[in-house]
Amino acid sequence: MQYATRLAVCALMLLAPVGAQQTNTFLASLQVNGNAGPPWPINGVPLPVGVPSVGVISGGPGLPFVLFAAPSLLPSGISVLGGELLDVDIAAGGFVILDGVANPVAFNTGPTGSFITNYVVPGGTALGTSIALQCLVADPSNTPYGARLTAAALCTVTQGVTVTPLTPPTNGGVVFDFTPFGLTFPYYSNTYTQMFVNTDGNITFGSASGDFTPTPTEFRTGPPRIAPFWTNLALPSPGASIAVTVTQSPFAGPFPTVTVAWTGLPSGAAVHTFSAALTMTTGDVALFQGAFNVAPGATVLVGITPGGNLTPPGGTWPVQSNLSAFPLAPTQGLASGAFWEWFGLTGGTMPFYTAATSNPFDLTGVTNSFIALSAGTSLASFYAN
Repeated sequence: MQYATRLAVCALMLLAPVGAQQTNTFLASLQVNGNAGPPWPINGVPLPVGVPSVGVISGGPGLPFVLFAAPSLLPSGISVLGGELLDVDIAAGGFVILDGVANPVAFNTGPTGSFITNYVVPGGTALGTSIALQCLVADPSNTPYGARLTAAALCTVTQGVTVTPLTPPTNGGVVFDFTPFGLTFPYYSNTYTQMFVNTDGNITFGSASGDFTPTPTEFRTGPPRIAPFWTNLALPSPGASIAVTVTQSPFAGPFPTVTVAWTGLPSGAAVHTFSAALTMTTGDVALFQGAFNVAPGATVLVGITPGGNLTPPGGTWPVQSNLSAFPLAPTQGLASGAFWEWFGLTGGTMPFYTAATSNPFDLTGVTNSFIALSAGTSLASFYAN
């Protein structure tokens, strides 16, 4: 407890402000979400809502530490510990997050000299909220003070992951608005500010769809549609849910995504889990089939379409593809060209590549990716693989 006692005393030994900022050193360093400086202080570190943020506190092996937080940094460091610089404004609403004084067994640098902690910003935290962090790490070599300070990190709460449960009506849809997130979605020749999430396994633009008996003609002539598993599904049902996840975390990729997940919706004797992921800036679409998503008790159609009876300029409505057997190289469609496959019942007579050929659902565990080209323009098309 010798080091812990000194930590408590040293935290109060504030002297005169100076102009420099504290640096990370081998004996005391702080890293937040991969940011460790220089420069110091470590500015602009994002803390996305709903996403685990990672902090690493390092020093000599097995030494306790105290992690301080405050709403802001000081404009100039305050000299403590014989020249170490306190940079977080603990006098203005500062508090202790991890306390190695009160609990040196739990909060110490361990045998490797590093302590790793995860923190998830709670949902509802105001975006733009600032939090300044700095750590006091025990160091018996820094006599007579027994501790050192890390560099300070100024973090900002950013949009991360937002999950919104939906309850569309049976054989109907409900609107989901992208505008509160500052997002739009380019899809074929248009750019949309909202989508309609329909119970029966599909997303439409412009209007909801209660159609639960998919056919190629309806897929072609109806609204623009993304259909990960368009079939007759039941909601409400015990254990069933539909939710939209908006991911704007910088750690999840360069572009925001909106994912619609249908979980445990029954059709016939089976329940079905699948999803559609929309990449908001690029217009890309990915359709995911769960590892246990088996054939439904009705016909099902999977794919993407511009709807409105559009056909490629000078072309014809594309024939269906075998979505489970694309080659390794992407297949490029024509402008306004759809990709789709229509599945019948085992032993049935739904046409596939030849009339009267059975075509049961075979996409269990498969992901179909559609990469948008010139999204939002009249010449928009997709690569599929």
